[in-house]
Amino acid sequence: MSVLRLAFGLAAAALFLLVCGPPRRLAQWRHWRAGRRTPTRFNRLLCAALGVQARVHGRPEGARRLIVANHVSWLDIPVLGSIEPMMFLAKKEIGASALGGRLARLQGVIFIDRRRLRGIPEVNAQIVEAMNGGNPVVLFAEATTGDGNRLLRFRSSHFEAARRAALSARGGDAVIQPVFLDYSRMAGMPLGRRERPLVAWYGDMTFFPHFWRLLMAGGVRCDVYFGAPIRVSPESGRKAIAQATETRVRELAGRARGAKSAILAAPGSS
Repeated sequence: MSVLRLAFGLAAAALFLLVCGPPRRLAQWRHWRAGRRTPTRFNRLLCAALGVQARVHGRPEGARRLIVANHVSWLDIPVLGSIEPMMFLAKKEIGASALGGRLARLQGVIFIDRRRLRGIPEVNAQIVEAMNGGNPVVLFAEATTGDGNRLLRFRSSHFEAARRAALSARGGDAVIQPVFLDYSRMAGMPLGRRERPLVAWYGDMTFFPHFWRLLMAGGVRCDVYFGAPIRVSPESGRKAIAQATETRVRELAGRARGAKSAILAAPGSS
């Protein structure tokens, strides 16, 4: 990766954050629609600086939408955030640092304290409010990052928000859109199981050493698979919704593996 490009890109992203961050936070506080695409532009700048390419399959659909995706890396947020305006559920600890808190609030975030189970209904209420306001919310239902080679079981607690959104007095449909993130290539070459820890961030990995290894490895491509929306009714049970969504995400994972196998089998592929 070009050090000059990285330095220029990160400087541009930092300047963008300093200039556009305060107006964006004011718009959020006053519930204005102005500046809604600011985080998307910032994430595109950040991805360009890091040499990350997001290639979208399918399309985002649904006005009142809970996006449920697998969770591989800290890269998941800028990758998804570069596609369209959306909010994220994030651990409370992320907002504690000055930089992490500033980035999270620019993006639009709902903080959750995973040690306080009693706080789940309050978090779900915030998700419903965001969905009713036309803001898609991203839920990483595995509740942790994995090694990228397998999908962990989905936790159902926050699927209740989709059911409550369907119950909303404002009417209309509430949907869940399954998404699968497949980090498929690095430095132009297919990303295999052995190379996946260069992208996947999990276990006791610390951020800056992982960040540096990723930069030194070369550019990354992430294939983002959007599945068909799952309609949610007020009668839906959260556990049943979670199970159906997990099944759909696993199907998208199979589609990604099939696409990768076809590319590798093609004549002249590398």
